[in-house]
Amino acid sequence: MSKTGIGFIGCGGIHNAHAPHVVEHEDAFIACAMDVSEDAAKAHCEKYGTENWTMDVDELLGRDDVDAVFICTPTGFHAGYAAKAAAAGKHMFCEKPMAMTVADCESMAAAADEAGVIIQLGFVRHYCNEWMKMREVIQSGMIGNPVVWRSVSGGSGAPTPWFFDAKIGGGPFIDGAVHNYDWARFTFGEAVSVSADLRTMKADTTAWDTGTAVINFESSDQLIMCWSWGLPGFGSTVRADAAHDVLGPLGCIMLPGDGKLLVRTETGEEEVTFEPDTGADWFRRQMAHFVECVREGKQPMVGAAEGIGATRIAEAILNIGDKPAVVTL
Repeated sequence: MSKTGIGFIGCGGIHNAHAPHVVEHEDAFIACAMDVSEDAAKAHCEKYGTENWTMDVDELLGRDDVDAVFICTPTGFHAGYAAKAAAAGKHMFCEKPMAMTVADCESMAAAADEAGVIIQLGFVRHYCNEWMKMREVIQSGMIGNPVVWRSVSGGSGAPTPWFFDAKIGGGPFIDGAVHNYDWARFTFGEAVSVSADLRTMKADTTAWDTGTAVINFESSDQLIMCWSWGLPGFGSTVRADAAHDVLGPLGCIMLPGDGKLLVRTETGEEEVTFEPDTGADWFRRQMAHFVECVREGKQPMVGAAEGIGATRIAEAILNIGDKPAVVTL
């Protein structure tokens, strides 16, 4: 079987997390790059040695050597590009979040099903040793059940302004926290209710960038998040403290890094070790899985159902906004 041809729809920042792992994959290559910015498309070709580029998505999708596409655009454009890709019979990898609304996610899933193509979502924690080990420890019952997972972070947020546009980026409670929603669903099961109190601190932006959200799951486990992208600047300009821990009736799990989790109970402290890895490892494994699914015609382990489930939580939280409420899912 010949190599799998990959087309990139969007050559911005996140595409650089994926492109190197196409280049290094023995069974795949980058057939074409597309971006609405000529400079971005040309920069991609210079960096990765891609021979073909375009500013027209229909031109990319019309190529016979493009078997699958990576949708790496702002979130608000995912659904439109996915519809075109499905109609062209191209398999899809879609960066997270899947879309800005559940309705758009469901339309993407339906288009993929009708066309007989796969759609994989960019939830890389499924390929991270630390997050997978934490899931294993929680589900082992070492700290009892149910548990409360606390997630706190603050900073200037994403690197460019579009992330803070309510219509195409949505801010941290969809773009960043969608990883938390996905991992919590993967670990605890379906969410049954959410509550939230959000606000906007950053000037000249339209998305909720700061607040607290609580998600309750059918398992009686709970996720509490206090997040902010509201500090001045963009990217890593200003950082506040961040923390993750998990509380249970028999103890707690701390995440100090360095290839270990700390499990504290009445009998003392136990180190649970795992093989340390980096973001590059997660994205490499994710790429390998996608190429395998395309070539073997099988469904990805992180697909449309995961994208829809995580977006359902995000959409409910964003709709609550600054009018605190509890919403049943």
